[in-house]
Amino acid sequence: MRILDEDGPDALTFQRLGKELSASATAVYRYFASRDHIMVAVAEELDRISLEGYEPHESWIDSLRSLAIRAWNTALDHPAAAALCMGRVTRGVHELRAVDAVLEAFHRGGWRGRAAVLYYQAFSNFVLAMASNNAWRLVNQRFGAEVNWVQEYQPADPDAYPYAEAAKEHLRSVDMTEVFHRQVDILLAALEAEAQTFPRD
Repeated sequence: MRILDEDGPDALTFQRLGKELSASATAVYRYFASRDHIMVAVAEELDRISLEGYEPHESWIDSLRSLAIRAWNTALDHPAAAALCMGRVTRGVHELRAVDAVLEAFHRGGWRGRAAVLYYQAFSNFVLAMASNNAWRLVNQRFGAEVNWVQEYQPADPDAYPYAEAAKEHLRSVDMTEVFHRQVDILLAALEAEAQTFPRD
């Protein structure tokens, strides 16, 4: 994780890992068969960090909100790791904890069986996609071409795009964490409204 935090995605190599561990690259292969195995281990560590100290809230909605924000904040703290690995299937204990936590919240919301799994996937894929996409943006700001990740438009004929022209300053400077919080609000409001239609025991 430290290698990724300090030097970005391209720095994660067997040679660099061996150097950090005062071992040869060949020795690292005894623990990781491939770079993909290293990335799976990093993904599992991201899950561990995200869930550290997590306890279900009294409200299932607040539980989902907390899980979403935790994943987002972890990606903010470790953008290179999140850009490369967030969303990878690890089959590890921390990933299983995350799966169980989301399913537990949906169960309390009233979802069961296949429907619960469908909504779990929709929620988790949304959160991980948004967090990892923003992580790539942060990585490019530090190690790559920031301009490719900023919505800054200078059309030859601004009058042809009046709404984009009127919003150009906001598009250029929008806070992506604020955007994510708004997205989560919209998603959770829709889930809460649907849950209100379920029969209750």
